Amino acid sequence: MTSPTSRRPWRALSAAVVAAGLLAASVVPAAAAGSTDSIGDALAQASAVIAGEARSSFVLPVLPDTQFYSRYSASQFYPKYDTNPFEVQTDWIVEHQDDLNVPFVVHVGDVVDQEWVTGEWDAAAKAMQKLTDGGVPYSVVPGNHDVANMSARSSEANSWQYLQRFDAGRMAAQGGETFVDSFQNGLSTAYIFEAEGHEWMSLALAWNASADTFAWAQRVIDANPGIPVILSSHAVINIALDQTSPADWWWGEELWNALIRSNDEIIMTVNGHFHGTTMRERTNDFGHPVYQVLTDYQMAADGGNGYMTLFEFDLTNDRIDVESVSPWVTVKDKESLTANDTPVLDGKWQSFSMALDFESRFGYSPAAGSETKGDLSERAKEIVLEGWDGTGVGEQWAAAGRADDYVAVDGTVAHWRFGTVAEGVVDSSTVIPDVAGDSPMYRSAIENTDAPEKLEDVQVSHSNVPFYSSDRGAVCFSDVHRNASGPDNMSYISTEYGAPATFADLSSSSGYTVEAFLQLDEEWTEAANRWSAALTRGGARQWIGINDSSDPGAGAAWLGISSLREYQFSAGDSDSRNSYTLWSGEIMPGSWHHVAIVNDPAADTAIMYVDGVPVLRNASNVGGMMAADFMPWIIGASTWNTEVEHGWHGCVGETRVVDHALSSGEFLYQRADIGSSFSVSGDFGAVLPADAVVSSFSGRGYAGSAVRVMSGAEVLGTADVLADGTWSLSLSSPISGAGTHTVSFVPSIGTRDAAAVERSIVIGEAPGGWTPVETDLTDALEGAISVDPSRFAPGSVVSVSLPAGHEGATVYGYLFSSPVSAGSGVVADGAVSLTVPESVPFGEHRFALYAADGAVIGWDTVTVIDPTMPGGGSGSGGGSAGGGSDAGGAASDHSLATTGLDGSWMLLWIALGAGTTAWGLTLVLRRRGRAQWREM
Repeated sequence: MTSPTSRRPWRALSAAVVAAGLLAASVVPAAAAGSTDSIGDALAQASAVIAGEARSSFVLPVLPDTQFYSRYSASQFYPKYDTNPFEVQTDWIVEHQDDLNVPFVVHVGDVVDQEWVTGEWDAAAKAMQKLTDGGVPYSVVPGNHDVANMSARSSEANSWQYLQRFDAGRMAAQGGETFVDSFQNGLSTAYIFEAEGHEWMSLALAWNASADTFAWAQRVIDANPGIPVILSSHAVINIALDQTSPADWWWGEELWNALIRSNDEIIMTVNGHFHGTTMRERTNDFGHPVYQVLTDYQMAADGGNGYMTLFEFDLTNDRIDVESVSPWVTVKDKESLTANDTPVLDGKWQSFSMALDFESRFGYSPAAGSETKGDLSERAKEIVLEGWDGTGVGEQWAAAGRADDYVAVDGTVAHWRFGTVAEGVVDSSTVIPDVAGDSPMYRSAIENTDAPEKLEDVQVSHSNVPFYSSDRGAVCFSDVHRNASGPDNMSYISTEYGAPATFADLSSSSGYTVEAFLQLDEEWTEAANRWSAALTRGGARQWIGINDSSDPGAGAAWLGISSLREYQFSAGDSDSRNSYTLWSGEIMPGSWHHVAIVNDPAADTAIMYVDGVPVLRNASNVGGMMAADFMPWIIGASTWNTEVEHGWHGCVGETRVVDHALSSGEFLYQRADIGSSFSVSGDFGAVLPADAVVSSFSGRGYAGSAVRVMSGAEVLGTADVLADGTWSLSLSSPISGAGTHTVSFVPSIGTRDAAAVERSIVIGEAPGGWTPVETDLTDALEGAISVDPSRFAPGSVVSVSLPAGHEGATVYGYLFSSPVSAGSGVVADGAVSLTVPESVPFGEHRFALYAADGAVIGWDTVTVIDPTMPGGGSGSGGGSAGGGSDAGGAASDHSLATTGLDGSWMLLWIALGAGTTAWGLTLVLRRRGRAQWREM
């Protein structure tokens, strides 16, 4: 029985000692200093939780294809991070081997990407050495990228580079007492490790191993009967086109019939190679389940995003829990994060359980005295989420407010959009506008094309569009496939020959940017749709003069999809005349992506960005886009010798070509900046006279945007920002009357609002107005008032105590250096409550209190904290507090920290100490020396 959905609710429970400490902490504040009964109650509660979560289990980490970590370690990862995802993975395992009860690690192959490159092997060996140095044995196998000829069966001669780092001698040395035997000098290996008082075997078989390897594996199993076997190899099961279901792989079927089905010891296989995650449950000849798991993340960001798969073998609950985590995501540069980055994955085959009755099948019962560790899978997620705030630059994407809510840039060659085109069939009369120039696109009449296409094969959709494009339209191509003979089934749209965009000179000195929103159809298949293009610049390379022996008839440049569902961009360097190609990771059908190609002459690079994240396989020392003037731009097909072929099966959203390099902050998914240029005119630091009436406002903003003034939920006025950047409006209800009148100014563009700007209009009770200034705050008045709390978040309510003589009077609060109004209030019982505005900057301030006539009553030093920072950091004092903050960052105890411990906290430490002692005793049992392996 399996559960392909999220394995359990998000509990994030800690191990026993942590649970005990937290429960003790929850009652200590309410207990008297000498109340041992409360501590006893807390420990009893902790014991109850521990009993509920008690289990005898261990975690087996599996490292999927690490090839890109090794390949790009020296060129990309180390220059930026001084480490790489591979090393971060192995460091994390070593650091938490005791927390998670890790006895062993499995690597499923493709250790490197290019087996002939020594530097890749050096990077891989360094990462794996961290396991050895940390006392964690492992198994590893060669994958197809680790051998010279991936089509050949396993042999030492074909794997000589791999054996320079992972031969039998080295495997025996790192494995220590767990090492059992090897075959072909270490290409296949076997280990027996101990966990939870029982023995377990890791049987690792080389890529494309043949019958002699199977025979060796059978001998190892026969010599160690009754020990559960986890079999690893690089490719055992495949994944279906739906990217969810398992599929057969010829070698895996050979392995199943030759070894797996007839050996009841084999409980699980794990492999990589095929991009994605899936699982299949099969039944062996004994009627027992065998679980086959595929885990491969190499096409995620950074060549895998540091994801590894954790298998928790739970003897108490008779199951294997599977989780997918990444310690790398929290290491990454914040600017590189997207909405897809998360330290924990919970997809269908990324978080699930597999039932296995260990006792009935192997006689394995929970180890006596070890059932105190709790849920290790949840603990692993808890650990990997430490320091993760769930935010990144990419997650700030917002739906556009209207069609022009994007960053318009000078130098745009063409910008094709579909939102204003009527939804439905595109025919020869349909015009696809170029909103930046004069190069629209059209569809050729179907009677004038060679392809067996139908009119309805090209349609504009206003519903199937990416939410982060401001253009609410896309062109979609259906019934696209190759035919056994004759032309492909396909359709396309294109500019006219000689349109202005066809003469764009995108040289190495100018650079360029090409960007588009792309979606593969959910019915996309490799057989029917491989090597097709979404965007092509026409011409033929061989007569343009581009040196490309592989694709001499291909178009001048194209952005398309490979047979492995990788975005591919290729163009010709205008200096060397050689072609260059960029590649993404694997792309999932049905998903929209923004793809940008940026050639930056200053950096001498061409980089592909997918949803704002640079891919790993880019090009250096290249520039420009060679082309043939007059030849059209085409959406929906590639070309060969100027004839269209290989149509795009899917949709294409707005597409833009620019004659220079753009930054990611200028890409089409970015929104128009309507906030930073917004301002409101007026002296909001002043206290106006009692008879003042405010009936209008003015300011500056983003041309074409709008502004509305709000008092709570009431709209007091609206205005458009004029072309010169100014705005002004009259209020429907003028502001008057003594008191603090808080209004919000909301810049907007269409349906999208920017952050509101809050201002307070203070109208006094005196006939004359006055303005607070910092020089009012003399030394003699310091401490005359007291602000509680003295540390608070923006938006907090504070209580200000003041000297006698002001009872029932209205007073006014201001924060300096620049006066920011904290509103006004009536003094009651020697104090007044005031609300700190959301917009007050973080850092230290002087909080002053004024009487109605403008006389200073006193001032106190306060600190405005950032509640999102650990411990409520105060920042540098120069930043602005974001909207939506509350007083949650303020502590209830506002006294300064002390070095002593009061009785209640001492009791907490006693509780934690007791828990730690119990925890330490169980760790002694974690690893036991295994009896010497029996002779074969």
